[in-house]
This record gives sequence, C-alpha cells and structure tokens, in this order.
Amino acid sequence: MGDWHALGVGAVLGYGQESVADARNRVRVRMASTDDGPYRLRSASDTAFGGHAVYGQRETFGQKIAVAAAAVLRMILPVLALLACVVGLYLYRDTPVPLFLSGTGAPWLTTAHLLLPLGFFCVHLTNRRYGPAYAFAQVVVASALVAGVILFAGSAIDTFVPQDTVPPMREAMGCGGAFFIAAFISIVVFDATRGAQWWTAPLFGFLAAAIFFALIFVPAAYAGLDFRWFDHGLKYMGLLSGEAVLLLIPYYLLRRIVQPMSGLGGY
Repeated sequence: MGDWHALGVGAVLGYGQESVADARNRVRVRMASTDDGPYRLRSASDTAFGGHAVYGQRETFGQKIAVAAAAVLRMILPVLALLACVVGLYLYRDTPVPLFLSGTGAPWLTTAHLLLPLGFFCVHLTNRRYGPAYAFAQVVVASALVAGVILFAGSAIDTFVPQDTVPPMREAMGCGGAFFIAAFISIVVFDATRGAQWWTAPLFGFLAAAIFFALIFVPAAYAGLDFRWFDHGLKYMGLLSGEAVLLLIPYYLLRRIVQPMSGLGGY
C-alpha cells in the first residue's frame, strides 16, 4: 500500500512538473519578441501568430486577392479626405488673417496656415480606425497623387488657375516636405501613445505634428525672406499647438463613429 501511495505521489509531482515546463515552453513560443530594435510600434494589433498557424489553414489566392481589394477600398475615403484638405489649403492660401500682420502691413499668416492641422486630423482618424500602416499609406498615396498632378497635369492646371494664385516653388516644396515628415512622426507618436485615456494619442500626435511641421516648414519656406521669420515661426508653432488642443473636441465627438478595428485594443 505504501508503495502504491509513493508511486501515486510521484506521478502527481511528475505530472505537475511536466505541466509547468510545458506551460513555460508554450509561453515562450507564443510570446512576441520585444527585441526588435531601438523602437517598436506599441500597437495592440501585434500578434504572435496568425490564424493559419494555429488551425493549420492557409489562405488561398482568391482570399489574398479579396484581402488586398478590401485594403484598397478602405483607403479610398481617407485619401479623398486628405486630398480635400490639400485643395482647401490651396484655395485659402491667399486669405489673410488680419490679426497677424508683418512690419510692412502685409499678412504673414493666412487661413490656409490655420487650416493645415485638419490634414493631421484626417491622418489621426485613419490611424485610430485602421492602425499606423493604413495611416502611412494614406499619406504616401495622397502625396503621390498631388505630385503626379503637378508633374503631369501642370499645364492643364494653369488654364484653370490664375498664375498669381500659384504659390512659389520654395513655399510649395517646403510645405509638402514638412507635412510629409511631420505626418509620419505624428503617426508613430499616435500609435506609441495609445492607451486607456482616449486623449493621449491624439493630443501627443497633434503636438508632434505641430512642432515638427513648424520647425521644418518655416525655415524652408521663409528663412531669409523676412528678418522676422524666426519670430513668426515660433508664433506659428504656438498657434498650431493651441489648435491641437482644440481638435480634441471633434476627435472626442467622432470616437463613436470612427471606432478602431478589432486588434487595436479599442483605442
């Protein structure tokens, strides 16, 4: 009887030890590696394994085509929204803001400068809904379309748009390059600050976009043209930062409409 009891205890202990080891191995296999470089997007959409690895299923060619088509369709509305912002900036680039006049009495700040954060607002909504990959694609596709129109349809635009409304090349290149870089930085900051507090990601994303856009755009477009360009740049950075706080209001109101897809943690 004692032998049977000892055998039973040993079996239980052995089973328990084996289960702990198996459990640790399973955790090691399923955990995602965090040593992926100096920075890794902290997104809840990161998964350690896909569905086909768990259930032994593989996507067919038709399923891959369907997934790609769905991704393209998802990008239509975000890209159109960002292009609409670009058109609005162009239409209001000559509309002055009387509160901001230069030493000569000419306005150094226009309505287009104040409307620019709406572009970052569209990018952040895309990031909230679909994640950083779609937000990156939104910026790249919209920028490519604008560049393509300028390069290949510039002569056609000249017939419809008066020449005096066309911005100087230096200002256009500075604005486009600054927006491209600032948008990418804001996407990274937005995704890295996702959390239980709804306002952290949009606030830090907007502030990052405002700071980097002003730091790049103002020197690239106006340095040397006006002796007060540095002072104007600091004021413009402050205005954009203030707008970043104000844009939290429409962002909050749109949270129920633009909800994150599954896998983004509800943020």
